[in-house]
Amino acid sequence: MNKEEIPRIAKEALSEILSESGGILYSSHETLRSGDVYLLGFNPGGSGGNPVEQSINSMLTNTDNSYLDECWESHSGAWDSGKAPLQKKIQWILESLGLNTRDVCASNLIFLQSRKASDISFSLAKKCWPVHDAILNIIKPKLIIVFGNSKVSPYRYLHSMFGGDEEHFPSGHGNWSLKGFSCEINGRSVYVAGLPHLSRYSPIGKKEVVEWLSKQI
Repeated sequence: MNKEEIPRIAKEALSEILSESGGILYSSHETLRSGDVYLLGFNPGGSGGNPVEQSINSMLTNTDNSYLDECWESHSGAWDSGKAPLQKKIQWILESLGLNTRDVCASNLIFLQSRKASDISFSLAKKCWPVHDAILNIIKPKLIIVFGNSKVSPYRYLHSMFGGDEEHFPSGHGNWSLKGFSCEINGRSVYVAGLPHLSRYSPIGKKEVVEWLSKQI
């Protein structure tokens, strides 16, 4: 598997939703290489974005990182490039692990855009999975960090696919937990680490989060 094959795989798997708003990679095409971590959210937020097909067509040339180079806005406000609260949380996690945010491959379980997770069908994850499978075959990560570990989340979807004994750890925020499990994906051992959703939870300054994730790399 090489990254030049991914656009073809994506167009075949996503043929019914190519014209709908969404995106695949949140990171540069240069992150489609071996790496320790794969970053996975639930789906792109907002509305009125570019069609999925455009994201596929630019996948092998895009050099931007959504968490560093994009100006985000929401009902709470608008921020300069990389300054939105969610962007800063992600930067903090990766930098605390000794990683450069720009070097980490990032995507979403579901590629279609919506303002709320409840507005998107969880069944779309199955349609998107062949693309993730191709990306994982290239990256070969030791750790998949996912944002959201509730009943409807990328964490829960991956656990339903691959199984594994779950572990729960204190998150440093009330009774919310960090959740994780070890599994095999394409014959390789991978640890899936589920954080509470970063729209509500902040890992910044929480040493227990960094210590937990560091052990998996």
